Amino acid sequence: MTEDATLSAFGDEETATESGGDGAGAETESGSDDASPGDGASVRSTYAWGTYTCSHCETAVDRVWRADGDLVCPDCKSW
Repeated sequence: MTEDATLSAFGDEETATESGGDGAGAETESGSDDASPGDGASVRSTYAWGTYTCSHCETAVDRVWRADGDLVCPDCKSW
């Protein structure tokens, strides 16, 4: 067998074993990574694709990146 694992190797049995067998540990761990609405943290994308207008140069583009809270084209993004 090769070193590459198949997707089926990561089934529910392995998850239950790692979390103590009842599956409760996995739910607690994933919940701790989420930002709660009351802590002031917001989730924002850094990249988007589609039909956009650059907020700096007003050019129609199909890819934008976030710069200082605005979505800008690759030419206006400071790399």
